[in-house]
Amino acid sequence: MDKMQDKSLSVVIPSYCPKEDLFNCLESVHNQSITRPYEVIVVDSSPQDPTSAIHDRFPDVCVIHLKQRTLSGKARSTGAVHASGDIVFFTDIDCIVDHDWMERLLEGHVRGYKVVGGSVVNGTPQSYVGTAEYLIEFNEVNPWAPLKDVRALPSCNLSVQREIFDSIGYFPDFLKGEDTLFCENIILSGEKILFDPAARITHMNRTLFIKYVKNQIALGEGAVEARRRAALHGNFLVSHPYLLPIVPMWRTFMIGKRFLISHWRLVLSYLKHYPLLFIGLWAHVWGFVRGPYRSGLSTEKRLMKGAAK
Repeated sequence: MDKMQDKSLSVVIPSYCPKEDLFNCLESVHNQSITRPYEVIVVDSSPQDPTSAIHDRFPDVCVIHLKQRTLSGKARSTGAVHASGDIVFFTDIDCIVDHDWMERLLEGHVRGYKVVGGSVVNGTPQSYVGTAEYLIEFNEVNPWAPLKDVRALPSCNLSVQREIFDSIGYFPDFLKGEDTLFCENIILSGEKILFDPAARITHMNRTLFIKYVKNQIALGEGAVEARRRAALHGNFLVSHPYLLPIVPMWRTFMIGKRFLISHWRLVLSYLKHYPLLFIGLWAHVWGFVRGPYRSGLSTEKRLMKGAAK
């Protein structure tokens, strides 16, 4: 890791109306095993400025409070613009990062990758709804998935070398799927993305049924918007929506296949929670159908690449 020793590091966390979850996240970020200094930036757009509450417990955290409600993509981009680090790490307020999270991601950068991400652990294993959301949303990045090059990763567990922002720009600013588009731009630029399951975070999933369904609808809206902007896998569904009824069956097969490859415990959990996953799969389709007719998916076109600090 010698050639990474002179690289400065930053961690960016988008925030909106945080509660104790933000402090739990910050605690885990501050308890990293890495011995090098790193800055932590929280980008918040809550109606009430949380700066003083954060500084009471974490005085070294840089808080950027935005006056208008800001979606996660723009918040991450704002944090990256203000970050001084040569490598920027991203996570979310509903996540707890492992103590060696930064070290594990840095190992991927040592191997020559400019973008590295890790796995997501179920933080609500006792909740039927929470586990269903985890299985449907993070099945591709479960902790037993193999280390490999991938096309996309969730931004709740991601590290990016600054030169990537200089070359392709920042995260697009819309409701769901901004990380998918960001990663797609990276791939199109000729760079590779590494998934390392050893770099783990624990995600606190939604445990209320109505919130689970609403989130799947929102993810469907984001999925169609992303496919309207880029030639992503499945973009033919945008112009052929009559094929959407096959999507739940296809996703059922693919999720099951991933779990078969990963770990037998995931297969058992998948079967146990499938009734709720089935509802989520159809909620996602409904979001895909109504996405093009919804307003408010974005607050602005995007933060222009090369924005000045």
